[in-house]
Amino acid sequence: MDILWTNIWRFFDPSVFGIVLAAVLVLAWVQNGRRSIVRGFAALASIGRNPFEETGENATFMCRRIDFTLRQQGFVGLETLHSQDRFVVRVLNFLVNAKDPKSFEEWVRLEQHSAETRQNTAAGYWNSVAEIAPAIGLIGTITGLIQLFATGIDPLKMGPAMSFTLLTSLYGLLISHIIAFPIYVRLHSRADILNAYRSRVVQHVIAIAKKELAVIDPVHFVPANSAKKMHSS
Repeated sequence: MDILWTNIWRFFDPSVFGIVLAAVLVLAWVQNGRRSIVRGFAALASIGRNPFEETGENATFMCRRIDFTLRQQGFVGLETLHSQDRFVVRVLNFLVNAKDPKSFEEWVRLEQHSAETRQNTAAGYWNSVAEIAPAIGLIGTITGLIQLFATGIDPLKMGPAMSFTLLTSLYGLLISHIIAFPIYVRLHSRADILNAYRSRVVQHVIAIAKKELAVIDPVHFVPANSAKKMHSS
């Protein structure tokens, strides 16, 4: 253990680590799309908190609050209903101003899909980082070994050169299993909780819209000339 601590500086080379990390992040970005890297890093701001841990909010409780508010105050009262999830607040505000259940359902389904995509993209980005990092490390090691043996290096100097070459594999494994994969597991768990919660609320408000919103049939106007012809005939 003493030998490890005394030589720990040998395990960290900022330039090699930076190259491996940059290559991994860029390839994961290419694999998941242009907004994935932004969403992936933005999700880190809330990774330490469970959804609704402060309020204890859940789908059943929110659906009952919606029903109670609807009975007591009508549609207008839904605008004052608060939720820790901004998606639910936006859906309720749109429901208040919705004209018919069909257009509301189309809108809310699109919003739900967009919200799920954002959640899954953040988790998927870090999953790609975890999968790509070992391959990048191995590529660096193989490339270094090819260069090492191609130059005919002195056997006495091969030890330090081999140590430098193997650092790429070490950093690939470190980025994958110590950094990226735990982040992916955490974000994937959060995404499952939020998506299930939103799906339950969306189903409930769609049922309310179908029951409460009046469907107004379109009015068909007959041109005056056509009306005269009909009467004359």
